[in-house]
Amino acid sequence: MASVKVKFLEDKVLKDGTHPIAVQVLHARKKKLFYIGHSLKKSDWDFKNNNPNTKHPNYRLMRARIKTAYNDLEAIILDFENTQDEFTLVDVAAKYKPELVNDNSAVTFNSFVDKIITEMKKENRSGNADAYNKTKCTFENIYGDNILITDIDETFVKDFIHKMTLNKLSVNSRGFHLRELRATVNRAIKEGIYDEAYYPFKNISIKTQKTRKRAVNKEVIKMVEELDVSKETNLQFYKDLFMFSFYNRGMNFVDIAFLKVKNIESGRINYYRQKTGQRFSIKITDKSKTILDRYSKLKDPESYIFPIIYRKSKEYLDYRNAMRLMNKKLKKISTILELDVPLTTYVTRHSWATIAKKSGISTAIISEGLGHESEETTQVYLDSFENDVLDDANELIIN
Repeated sequence: MASVKVKFLEDKVLKDGTHPIAVQVLHARKKKLFYIGHSLKKSDWDFKNNNPNTKHPNYRLMRARIKTAYNDLEAIILDFENTQDEFTLVDVAAKYKPELVNDNSAVTFNSFVDKIITEMKKENRSGNADAYNKTKCTFENIYGDNILITDIDETFVKDFIHKMTLNKLSVNSRGFHLRELRATVNRAIKEGIYDEAYYPFKNISIKTQKTRKRAVNKEVIKMVEELDVSKETNLQFYKDLFMFSFYNRGMNFVDIAFLKVKNIESGRINYYRQKTGQRFSIKITDKSKTILDRYSKLKDPESYIFPIIYRKSKEYLDYRNAMRLMNKKLKKISTILELDVPLTTYVTRHSWATIAKKSGISTAIISEGLGHESEETTQVYLDSFENDVLDDANELIIN
């Protein structure tokens, strides 16, 4: 059985210092807030009687509007219950404010994310689409598929964090899903579906936890470069991909997989990063050219340079399968070289940044080379380097 209740939202503070008023409907262990379009200061609210107090000059008008909204919603619910039809909060919203459905502002989280995923796939941004889909699946496993995008307030986000914790998701996994959720809300604000005044992430910090060291030093890179794998089955290709990534500012594996002959222009590799859409232009060095010549004659502009993607309409699946195999082969190379830090597709990017820093290149230049929007992101890549410097300094001091 559904319940209806008037709510003065103390946890939401608007720009003018007032708090919005809403009518909350609770049904099937889910809730939705229906805002009445008015807000008040705490001093103008009667908490005992749950109504605007007489201090406000328009208290009679506000009380009347709250009562109208309350009665309308209660009548809608009674209609549903009397007809014994199963109903959801989406149905209640559609009947209460049908114009919201027509202008897409009563859309569910799942359907909105599906729309984003479809758009990203059309733009060949499969990695981003996959990230949104992972968060959608996690969200759906916890809440089902009937949550409206406008239901996601600060309290809801805190509950999402709590439930992810109960489901034993790691700190970084929770952070990943929260960033995707935040991006979804930001998109909804841009499209006029979500009111920015109720932005749920204003007081929520997204925590992350440092993962194990991913960078290796120049000596290790040299060991990989000089490793003779002629007697090993299929290792040459994956060694070449690893080194090609390092030679080109730690190019992401997904970008290597999707490189086409048309991306080679006037002695440079010109491409748009799959993850961000950012444009890169990298000079082809002699070492890079040796690898390019090994795998492509560079004639057909639309052909892929490396034999990674070979099925039409299944490009992303081919890339994912290749990346899994790549990491497996890199693990074998790590074993042959007896490395402490196992090689992965991420190692080249972190190593390029760390080696650049040790070579005296500024963080600003490294940040630009990696395509980071801020130096703070680059600093995450360099944290292990800073620790090594401090460790060496400590050894020098104590000895």
